[in-house]
This record gives sequence, C-alpha cells and structure tokens, in this order.
Amino acid sequence: MSTGVSMASPSLLLPWESSAAEDALFRRIYRGMLLALLVLAVAVPLLPVAELTREAAEEVPAHLARVLLEKQALPEPEPVVPEPREVPPPEPEPPPVEARPVEQAQPVVNRLEQARSQAQSAGVLAFQDDLMDMRDSVDVQQLNQTQSSRGASAAAQVERSLITADTGSSGGIATSDLSRDAGGPALSAREATRVESNINAGTGTGATPSQQSAQTLAGRSDQSIRRVMDRNKGALFAVYNRALRKDPLLEGKVVFEMLIEPSGEISELRLISSDLEDDALTQKILARIRMIRFDSAQVQPTRVNYSFDFLPYG
Repeated sequence: MSTGVSMASPSLLLPWESSAAEDALFRRIYRGMLLALLVLAVAVPLLPVAELTREAAEEVPAHLARVLLEKQALPEPEPVVPEPREVPPPEPEPPPVEARPVEQAQPVVNRLEQARSQAQSAGVLAFQDDLMDMRDSVDVQQLNQTQSSRGASAAAQVERSLITADTGSSGGIATSDLSRDAGGPALSAREATRVESNINAGTGTGATPSQQSAQTLAGRSDQSIRRVMDRNKGALFAVYNRALRKDPLLEGKVVFEMLIEPSGEISELRLISSDLEDDALTQKILARIRMIRFDSAQVQPTRVNYSFDFLPYG
C-alpha cells in the first residue's frame, strides 16, 4: 500500500500587498468619512451665531494690559525782558569859532629871477668868471687853421686799390719830414696833422658805392626759409585736416610765390598752381601763409617759389 504526500504551493503575494477584502474595507471607510464631512460643511454655516456687542468687544482681557502715556505739560516760556536802550549822551555844543584876521597878500616874487639868483650862487654859474678868463686865454684865430704845427709836414694822397687790381707797393711815410714842434701857444695842439701816403694804383676799375652795397647785401638763404616754413607746417596741415573731415579724398600740391621783405613780412603772395579741388581751402592756406613772419635781417627782398604736398596720410 502506497502513501501519497501533497505539498502546498507557495503564496506569490508580497507582505505589503493588500488583498481584495482589504481594498473593499478601505473604500467603505473612505465613503463614510467623506459623507460625514459633507454634512458638516453644509450644516455649520446654517447654525445661528450670537452677535457680539460693542461693550463686550471693547473689554480688555485680563491677561492684557493697556499702557497709557501721560502727557507732560510744557513749561511756560519765560517772559522776554527787553534790554534797556542806552541813551546817547548829549553832544557838547561846539565852541564858538573865533574870527581869524585876514592875512594880507604877500607881493608875488618873480620865480625866474629867484631861480637865476640861486643858480648864480651855486653850480656852473659860480665859476662864470673863471670860464671867462679861460676863454680870453685861447687864441681863437689859430683854431681855424688846418695844420697842427708851424712846421711843414709833407704828405701825399691816399687811394684805395681794388682787390682785383695789381698789387702796388707803398712808398712809406716820411717820418723825418713830420713836424716835431706840434705844440704852440693858445691851445693850438688840438688840431690834427693830415698824413698822406702814395700807393701805386692798380689797373683795375673801381666799383661805384651802389655796386659795393649791392654786393654786401644778399637775399635770404634757402636753409633759413625752409626752417621757418617747416616751423609753420603744422598750422597749415591743421587747416587741411579740418577740410579733410568733410572730404576724405581731398589731396594735392599747392605751389605759390612769395616776396619776403628784410623786416620778415611777406609783402606779396601769388598762387602759381593748386591740385586741391577746393578753392575755399586754397584761399585759407594762402591766408595762413601770409601770416608767417621771418626773422628781421639786413638782406635784400627775396622772391622765392615754395610748395606743399597735402596728402591724407601725411
């Protein structure tokens, strides 16, 4: 006889999973509570509420205290006592003015005569008599003579030879013929003796004074003119840069002629050519050039041609 053993199958439900019976119980409880809350929500607003009187509302609970601040009375202001004004003392009466006696007019003294009398007593006029004695001791007639001594002094004419002429030889000065008794009575020694020397003249032709002055005066050097123009170049390009803001393609060369006087002023200014296509700018540049001042020098008026290249990148 065989005995059979039956084995139960394991439960596949997890411990935290609910069964169908538990879910049905939860739904019944949930519906009951929701129904009770709905009844209360409708019934409570319909209940009568006792009105609160004003006296009851103003009553302060026992556990609360009301703090009242007492108003302090302000002190009365002190009465202002006016300061007593000082009474100015009475001014003393001025003493009576005594009548002064009228002074008699003094006779007018001639100031010219008074100054002359003072000058005679002091200064140069005090030596007037001594000066008169010295003038009498001078032999005035001998002052008109052209010789300085009574001796004979031999001299020859002096002539300047040109640099381009042949070199001449000097005959020298005859010192033995000069007078040694140059003194004389009555201040005759103040006259000078003329000494002349013979120099053999060359074969060249002498230059006139006007030609000599023309050779000594020359025009201004190019270096000095360029130095002054370079010094004023910044002002000229400032005028060009202002016009360049309106027309960025503005460029060109300006050639002009100017006459510089010895005083340094530009007396004449003439435009020779201008590549700038702006007449107003050209006139402004010429006006600024006319304001240039050169150094004053002993030179002839110099006429020179000058030019400026105005380029946007310059």
